[in-house]
Amino acid sequence: MVLAEKWLAVVVATITPLTGRAVAIPLGVGFGLPSTWVFVVAGISNFILAGAIILLIDRLEHIEAVRRFIEKKRGRKMTKLIEGKGLPYAVVLGPLVLGTFTVILVFQALGADRKRMLAYSLVSALILTPLIGWIALEYKNALAALLHGMSGLR
Repeated sequence: MVLAEKWLAVVVATITPLTGRAVAIPLGVGFGLPSTWVFVVAGISNFILAGAIILLIDRLEHIEAVRRFIEKKRGRKMTKLIEGKGLPYAVVLGPLVLGTFTVILVFQALGADRKRMLAYSLVSALILTPLIGWIALEYKNALAALLHGMSGLR
């Protein structure tokens, strides 16, 4: 596998909702890519996709049928909660539990401000990518040690 294919695999794994950064970072490091640059590429890829989703939802809201559907799902209390204290916590902490893409789709549909969502998604990419990377690499190392230990038992 050539170098460009390795980086492409990291990007694709990052932007895939089922894998995300938790798979992309160990994958890149496993390919022998420098971990710092893997974190940077995963964070940037995550933020670009988050921005694209946010802008796509914003464009879709201009379609009358979509706008009416979303308005039915939104409530004033929920929107106030999201715009207040809920948005920073959900966009920064939510991706650890639900994943970045789920949080963005739900909060956009509930009426979160597009500019604030972009800002918090950037913060999420900057803070969570190294954290997720560290956890993923520790988990990978612990799993490798466990598997190595189990092979010695045979």
